[in-house]
Amino acid sequence: FDAKVHLGHKHTALDPRMKQFIYGQRFGESIIDLDQTTLLLRQALNFLAHVVYRDGVVMFVCRQPQLIHLVDKTALESGEYSHTRPWRSEIFTSPQRAFKQEVRLPDLVIMVHCKDSFQYSEHRAVYDSAKIGVPTIGIVDSDCNPNLITYPIPGNDDSIVSTTLYLDLFKKTILAAKEQRKADEV
Repeated sequence: FDAKVHLGHKHTALDPRMKQFIYGQRFGESIIDLDQTTLLLRQALNFLAHVVYRDGVVMFVCRQPQLIHLVDKTALESGEYSHTRPWRSEIFTSPQRAFKQEVRLPDLVIMVHCKDSFQYSEHRAVYDSAKIGVPTIGIVDSDCNPNLITYPIPGNDDSIVSTTLYLDLFKKTILAAKEQRKADEV
């Protein structure tokens, strides 16, 4: 609550597919149901831990200028990857052409902000991940489409405070899973 996770966009910008996650509205703004956020966040963190425990590759994706440095820092500190540059569909759909060599695609994509910053449409990485079957965890605000996200987490994806909270939880989960994997190997 203190991180303002419950604050959505103006009620007029509400995506109809997000109605199930909305508690109500106040002063024209959508209020996100934190009970559902808590449950879905736990499920997403559990899935993230399982992927990392099995030595999976995680990629953070974000195009919001005010959040890019936080996303890159979290990925670096957790030993994973981030993509904060303009998205090209070939990255997932034709990686040999994009990188001129064979590459391993991520086992999980974490969408820190599901909208592209310039067109303000759904981020292409959401569609491309769904096309090739890469599971996604996504923070979905009241103006987003949660249907293509494997593990949607309803919440405010615009404020730095709420994003810092999410990224901190993701980082702690990744590091704990890696530590547990290392302990179990011994």
